[in-house]
Amino acid sequence: MIVCIAEKPSVAKDIAKIIGANSSHDGYMEGNGYQVTWTFGHLCTLKEPDDYTPLWKRWSLASLPMIPPRFGIKLIEDQGIKKQFAI
Repeated sequence: MIVCIAEKPSVAKDIAKIIGANSSHDGYMEGNGYQVTWTFGHLCTLKEPDDYTPLWKRWSLASLPMIPPRFGIKLIEDQGIKKQFAI
């Protein structure tokens, strides 16, 4: 199975039609060995400094530089985005 991810539903539907993924499901289309799904623009964003540690909640010169051990991402707070990301 090959998964294609498009930036928006209309583009996903065009791709699905071309590659023969004609079976519609909730949040994706499938067929001919492909699954085609989509996003709604940005699904994720970089974590905020206080997502790493509460000490970075308030900005201060003393806490610079704020460099986490590993940068992370988080889902944008929107029910439609959370549902599509789960799909």
